[in-house]
Amino acid sequence: MTPLVSLIMPAWQPRADWLHEAVASALDDRAYELELIVVDDGSEQPVAELLADLDDPRLRVLRVEHRGPYAARNAGMAAARGAFVRFVDADDITEPGSTGRLLALALGDGEPVTAYGATMMCDEALRPQRIVTSQLEGDVWQACLLGEFEVFVVSIVFPRAALDAAGPWEETGFTVSGDWDFVLQALEQAPVRRLDEVVSHYRRHASSVTKTARVAAGARAGRLILDRYFARHPERRASPLARRAYCNLHVRAARAHVWAGEPLPALRELAAAARHDRAATVEATARMVAERLRDVTRWARRRARRALRRRA
Repeated sequence: MTPLVSLIMPAWQPRADWLHEAVASALDDRAYELELIVVDDGSEQPVAELLADLDDPRLRVLRVEHRGPYAARNAGMAAARGAFVRFVDADDITEPGSTGRLLALALGDGEPVTAYGATMMCDEALRPQRIVTSQLEGDVWQACLLGEFEVFVVSIVFPRAALDAAGPWEETGFTVSGDWDFVLQALEQAPVRRLDEVVSHYRRHASSVTKTARVAAGARAGRLILDRYFARHPERRASPLARRAYCNLHVRAARAHVWAGEPLPALRELAAAARHDRAATVEATARMVAERLRDVTRWARRRARRALRRRA
């Protein structure tokens, strides 16, 4: 008999049709035991009313005071009964059967591990845009710390024991990037295995966090994540790993400023990165310049082709 998996879905002011799609896709798996806990984060219209037409004993709606998605996930965790946990969102789609396949991978032949798959980034209408995943397996906490484990939390099945050892979601410290902080803590507790398939379809829309988050907010959150990690591991504060982690953080912020068309903040971030690791910063800067030159070249070629077509 397979263990129970708890799917936890925070929802605040959800769009009814997207919520129904998300719930239906999460429940579309009969190969294992599951419970879906939809946590109504104090929505103006109770989520239970929006889901009143659904009759599935595996679905529970828990209503809590509005305190944000991280607190809602903690409330869901407190109510969850499963030996494994997957966090899903109220505006995304879970690939049918994917939780069961992730569970089989997580169970393996020995001690339970964390299992993850790929995420398909989509537009508002769920038209595919690009796939986000990693190739890493085993102990990947260091890669996660360095921002080199690009896996969405909605595409991961965690052993409950690892989450209990890691501790809860940080509820008040983050406006963005709280997922990175939580996943990092969980990856310190268990190795990972990779499922080579898309398991989630992530809907990007005007109000999604990845669209509205500003570069500065992301940089502040990243700094807090690193500070929290090295507070847990003070013996590593002065290590090469710490220098590399903070350097990478500033380089990523610089890259984001470049793409946002903000050269002066980008230069300030590169200067901060160089204080931690000058050689790595020079190498990263050279890569960014090369990328921008390639982009400009592609843009110029496309413009030239359009001009030729117009003349023809």
